[in-house]
Amino acid sequence: MTTAQPFAIVEEDFADGTYKFALTWDLASEWEKTTDRSMYATLLHAVRTGIVNLNDAREILRLGLIGGGMPPTDALRLVRTYVENRPAAENFPLVVRVMDAAFHGKGVPDPDEGKLAEGIGAIDG
Repeated sequence: MTTAQPFAIVEEDFADGTYKFALTWDLASEWEKTTDRSMYATLLHAVRTGIVNLNDAREILRLGLIGGGMPPTDALRLVRTYVENRPAAENFPLVVRVMDAAFHGKGVPDPDEGKLAEGIGAIDG
């Protein structure tokens, strides 16, 4: 889909295995064009409030899997099975890590990461 290189790759246990997630410039731009919103503003909102829109979570993980090298049809299948059919809050930390890696490299640059992880969990529909 895209030839651009990601700034960082997040490798995490997800669904039925360990997968690579990466948002290239092209994929992040596609998300912004589709939603007509800033991904960075969405990341900041998620970190500050612990809230992510359901469709945002789904699409960020789908695009992240594609950027990590998965064929789009496989990414869609995983997201349908393990995002749409699971509790919304279950994937929130991964959604934040994938977005954050696109802007800052791997990892959330928050000195209170343990505190942040406790507050993470709400996803808004």
